[in-house]
Parts: sequence; structure tokens; C-alpha cells
Amino acid sequence: MNETLAQQIEPERVSGDELEQSQQPMLRMIRELIGVTPSCDPILDIWPPGFRTFNVLVPSLLNLPGAMLGQGPAKELVGIALYTSSRASGCPYCTAHHCSFAIRRGANPQAMLGRGVGVEAAVADLAEAMAMVPPMVSEAHVRAVEQHLSAEELEWIVLAVGLGGFLNKFMDNMGIELEARTIADVQALLRPTGWKPGKHVRSPYGVEPSVHSAASAAHRLALPPLPPEPTWAATDTSGDIPLDGFGSYLRVLRQAPSAVRSEKSWTKGVSGRIGPALLMLEEQVGYGFPVLAMLRSQKAVKALATAIRDNLDPDTTRVGIEAKLLAGLVYAGHVQAHVLADELIYLIDRLVPDADPRLVVATRRFAAAPTAVSEFPQGLTTEQAAALLLAKAAAPSPSQVSEITVATVGPHLQADEIVELMVWLGLLQTLARLYAFFDAAMPAVDADPGTSGLGRTAVAGG
Repeated sequence: MNETLAQQIEPERVSGDELEQSQQPMLRMIRELIGVTPSCDPILDIWPPGFRTFNVLVPSLLNLPGAMLGQGPAKELVGIALYTSSRASGCPYCTAHHCSFAIRRGANPQAMLGRGVGVEAAVADLAEAMAMVPPMVSEAHVRAVEQHLSAEELEWIVLAVGLGGFLNKFMDNMGIELEARTIADVQALLRPTGWKPGKHVRSPYGVEPSVHSAASAAHRLALPPLPPEPTWAATDTSGDIPLDGFGSYLRVLRQAPSAVRSEKSWTKGVSGRIGPALLMLEEQVGYGFPVLAMLRSQKAVKALATAIRDNLDPDTTRVGIEAKLLAGLVYAGHVQAHVLADELIYLIDRLVPDADPRLVVATRRFAAAPTAVSEFPQGLTTEQAAALLLAKAAAPSPSQVSEITVATVGPHLQADEIVELMVWLGLLQTLARLYAFFDAAMPAVDADPGTSGLGRTAVAGG
């Protein structure tokens, strides 16, 4: 029996050589940021809009390459926000990657262990609160960060946590395999926190690292030496995480022009200005998602509008718009993202006019009920039922997608349908985290989702 969705669909994964030929600049930029080419890429490209979504959101919501040149908040704070939100979400894969990302950007190791002070502590507290299910963001979290950062700097922290929502949801639900290099880099720092890679390492994994490797990394990070843990440790490496320097800046900048060209081709026809972006979504998707109007960054607006457009494109969906929206409703119901749920219901009415209203009501009931006693909505196709079952298991953080879930939905969903669903839920988690922040930052005056996208002054969420 396959343990994870990633293992289930592995025969369909795109070859690394094919990806390297077509996406070399973007892959090299990511490799410079985290030290490895993430193993999610060949899985994401099974459904090409999913790979594009990943590669549009990552540089745009992290403000790359500008952040490497000092634009926005100190880049180590962005790393702390990513790491803390991933740890709160319970995704071992992202926790490891974002630990490496943060240390490379110069983050204080003590802040990574929850011992930060001042702005580090304020950023970590906000990131953790945004990532909780349901979210626990309060106005006090927002005001604490505002004491240290400008509004523009705060927005980049919030966008990083939003990006983490996409990454956490996809990597955790799919069970993406964690690279040996990443484990070797972070295990000494993360082991005192109770972190283990779990399902993200296939068993048996390999040989334990030498005591020297673990001790070397622990000494560099001012932590006590740790014994090796042979049940999941990677092969022996130095364990040292290199810090950003002039050379790393040059290597990122060298890839930037080609990466930007790819990004421009993917976002073609989408404006970063609020008005045109919302109007485009209303025309092509059926709804403007006015949470975008809360953002200052045109780069972020363009990326999020592109991702929404591509994920609701009837010409590229494999699982079907109705199944996606119902699965999204299951997610929104579980995480108590009430405005997001209302928006999805409105989209069902616009995009699937023949949908039975009783099916929508039954889906909301299915989302809210405990798994053991939840009843499937009537009138679903076999594929739709599998999609809703998968969404039910995928909605919590950490993921509840088990071997039984994989065995149950596997025969009824194709590989590209599974990737599409998990990308969609990841995008919804990004939006849900933004809703949670703006609900706390500016008390909501909700408008009917059927009104113009510019009619909402703030949004609530979960």
C-alpha cells in the first residue's frame, strides 16, 4: 500500500531532466535560496497550471529578487515568519525548508527555537497565529509588529505567511519526499523542537550521520551537541548552512532576468493594479476576490490574480469546476473561513448554475461534521465523492491524509486530478490566511459577495 499521495502518483511525475531544460532559471534561483531543487517540482508539473502557480507565487510573495537587495523587511524576519507558520501548521517538509531558508538569510537560531525578542518575537507570534486552525490572529498581534515595521514591511511578512499556507497545504497533504541534503542541514537545530520528517522520508531511509556532523552543526548554532538518530537521519554531510553573501546575491541576480521572463509569460494579461485585476477576475472567473484590494504590492496582486484565474480555468481543469468548488467548500468549512465559504458558494451559483442547492447545503454539513459521523452529500459522481473525501482529510493542519485515504481515493482520481485538488486547496489556504490577518487588522464591514469586488472594505476568514 502506498503511504502518501506523492508515492501513489510517482509513476506520472515529470522527469528532472525535462524540468531542468524547460525551467532552468527558476529552478536555479530556488536552489540558491534553499540549497536544493525541491522534490515537489516533478509532482507539481503533472498538472502544469500547478507548477505555474507554485512558480508565480513563490518569487512574487517573497518579493524576489528585490528582497535579496534589501527591499522590504529584513529578509531574516521573512524567514522566521515562514518557519514559524510552517511549524504551527504541522508540515515537517516546509518546517525543514523554511528553517534552511531562514538561517541562510541570517536568522537568529534562538529565534527559530522560540526564544526571539523584540521584532523577532512579534513576527513569530503573528505568523503562528495566522497559521493556526482556526486562526487566532488578534489586533494585538498586528499592533505588536507595527511597533517595529512599516505598513509595507508588514505586508511582506503577511504575504510570506500566506505563501506558507500554499506550501504547507500542498507538501503536507501530498507527503512530498524531503531531500537528504535538507535533513542534514537542519536536523541538529530542529531536533530539540521535536521535529521529525515523518512521512516525508521513505523507510528505510539510509544510514545515520556521523556524530561529528551533528556536533559540528550544533556548535555553529550555539546548541548542545546531539546524538545521531538512525531511524530517520540522512547520510553524512557537513550540516553547515551557508549564509547569504555577495556571491549568493550575484547568483540569484544572474538567474533573475530569465526567471522574470518566464513569470511575465505566465502572468500575461493580468494587471497588478487593483481595479483591472479585480475586473479581470470578475469577467474570467465570475468573482473579483476583493481581499486583493487590501494589498499594496502590485507584484503580489498580479501573482494572486493569476493563480486564481489559472485554477478556475474551465479549459485546463481535470477534476472539474464543480468538484473543485465543492472541495473548496469542504476546506473552508473545516477551517471556519466563513467569508471564503460564502465566496465559493457565490462562485458555484455563477459557474455551475445547474448545481442543486441541496448539494451545497449537504456539502457544508459534510464539512462541519466530525469525520466519523459525516454523511456524504447525495448526487455526487464517484470522482466528485473521491474529491470531497480527499478534501475532508486534507483540510486540517496537520494533514489527515492517511494510507487509508490514499487507498480509497487512488482508484477514482487520476494523478493530475490529485495534484490539481491539492494546489487548489493550497491556494485557498493562502487566501484564508490573508483573510484572517485583515480581519484582525481592520474590523470587517462585509459586503454581499455578489456585489462588486471593490465593495468590501475588509474581509473575515479562518
